[in-house]
Amino acid sequence: MHQIALKKGCLILLSAVLLILSPVDKASAWGADGHRLICAMAEAKLTPEAKSMLSETLRMGKFLDNNADEDFPEACLWPDKARHTTHKGSYEEHFINVPKSEDSVDLARDCAALNCVATAIQRNLVYLSRDAQGKREKARKAAALRFLAHFVGDLHQPLHVGNGEDWGGNKIRVNWYGKKANLHGIWDYEILKKAGITYPDSLEYLQEIKPEDSASDVLAWIRTSFRLARDNAYKDTEGNLIASGDTLGDAYFERAKPIVMSQISLSSSRLAYLLNELAAGTLDTNILIVQ
Repeated sequence: MHQIALKKGCLILLSAVLLILSPVDKASAWGADGHRLICAMAEAKLTPEAKSMLSETLRMGKFLDNNADEDFPEACLWPDKARHTTHKGSYEEHFINVPKSEDSVDLARDCAALNCVATAIQRNLVYLSRDAQGKREKARKAAALRFLAHFVGDLHQPLHVGNGEDWGGNKIRVNWYGKKANLHGIWDYEILKKAGITYPDSLEYLQEIKPEDSASDVLAWIRTSFRLARDNAYKDTEGNLIASGDTLGDAYFERAKPIVMSQISLSSSRLAYLLNELAAGTLDTNILIVQ
């Protein structure tokens, strides 16, 4: 009996150690409500042609996972589930990591395996631009719509273009209003939560936020997120680099809140832009190829 009890105790201790040592999974950028809000706002900005394309492609979901639900905001959440189940190869496509020592995004260096958010957006834009005839092509096109919408949201969360060494802030453990959190999670959902942003209640509020935007270049969007990460997310309000054990409070939140609101608004407008141009047949899907 003592041996059995000892074995059970060792197993419990081993499980606890493994849990502590396990790598932190990257959370969904903006959380579920954030992604729903982005896609709902984008849908409201679509042209009639793009709305028709959206509806038709959503119905192709029956060939992907037997889900022909036409609820776009809900479809935008699928990639975070798929990366752990049916599309495990898409895991790295939710972000792009940049070495901490570097001061700019370099696709040849940071996306050498062609499995980052930039290459994923181009691939899914191409799939969406093609006619789908057979079941396999329709399933791929349905997945491409969901991936594109989700990844456009992801790239606008600054820490999805973060430092490779700290996993986009996941390894930086801080104190956030009386609880333990990691820096990445704060930008994913804690700022939205503290600001009271929820789906669908905050749609009207966010639709009133209209930041100036002249960038139609996906790579420019990624570079902007990188700068926001380096200049804001990774630094406190006095310009010091945030380290594990630091406490972040009102000053950090008040500076971050308008950035988050602006990025979510921009994300919805830019997603709508891509879908509208696709539907019109006027989008150059070779976003990574220099002409």
